[in-house]
Amino acid sequence: MPVNPEKDTLKIIDIVYKRKRLVVVFALVSFALGLTARLLKPREYKAETFFILKNHLYADKTYLYSKDMRYINYYGSEDDIERLVALIESDTIQNTLISELNLMKHYKADSTSDKEVRLLKKTIAKKVKIMRTPQKSASLSYTDKSPEMAAKIVNRYLQLLEYTLRTNYNSVRKDVQHSLQDKIAQEDRSIALLTDSLARMRKYYGIYQIINPARENMMLNGNIENNGHPEFAEGLELIQNLESIKDQAVTDRAEHISLLNQYVTGEKADDLSLIQLIKVAEPPLKPSDMGIVATSIISLILGAAFGIIYAILQYRIKQA
Repeated sequence: MPVNPEKDTLKIIDIVYKRKRLVVVFALVSFALGLTARLLKPREYKAETFFILKNHLYADKTYLYSKDMRYINYYGSEDDIERLVALIESDTIQNTLISELNLMKHYKADSTSDKEVRLLKKTIAKKVKIMRTPQKSASLSYTDKSPEMAAKIVNRYLQLLEYTLRTNYNSVRKDVQHSLQDKIAQEDRSIALLTDSLARMRKYYGIYQIINPARENMMLNGNIENNGHPEFAEGLELIQNLESIKDQAVTDRAEHISLLNQYVTGEKADDLSLIQLIKVAEPPLKPSDMGIVATSIISLILGAAFGIIYAILQYRIKQA
């Protein structure tokens, strides 16, 4: 059946006109329901704080010693923001927040009920939001029926998020320090054993020249001649191999000591700052939800739209 947009439009208008009372009834019912829900629902206020998340590679001196910082962004990436989002539901953060701000009482929850505590944590997680702004900064917001409490929660939430992120990062750095310290201790023991072995072998074979192939310039200038020892050739090879291993171990230890010094001289946990605060959250003056006028208009439009759809469907069903 061919489609005629103009004819179909006129038909729809005719249907709506004939069923205008039905459309009006739907609009008025929707208006009443929307207005009632709006009056019964407590007003909510959204407090918001703005901040810049720093790149931890810049905040940590470790990378300043050994990396070209021109190719590293000063500000945190999207992945860093995602880490903060992942921490929103952290039990450590939420427990601290609930305890410090007495949120069990504020939300009228029973602290002795595990179920109510879990529900409260889910409620808190839904009310807090972290978003990127067009200005490359980030915002943290919290919605609550009390404007003062909303501001308190959002400011403390940001502090706890930053502290947790900083603590986790420093924990990883400490693990690296301990690994380097263990490795250096192992290398010290290995070098001590190699030194004792070399000293005994040189004394036994009477060979005291530096014969490590890695020191080619020294070997070329040296004059290594047979000293008459019956096992001179064998001793030359053994000392050469052992000395090469020891020199490599000494080089590795020097690199590891240098790397350890970079981590040790980096920022400490209390000094490392990962967030640059731009604006502290203040108690909002106006509620964040829609007013009575906006709610009424939207309810009327939605009700009328649903009434029109219902009238057209009824007509189609009768025609089928």
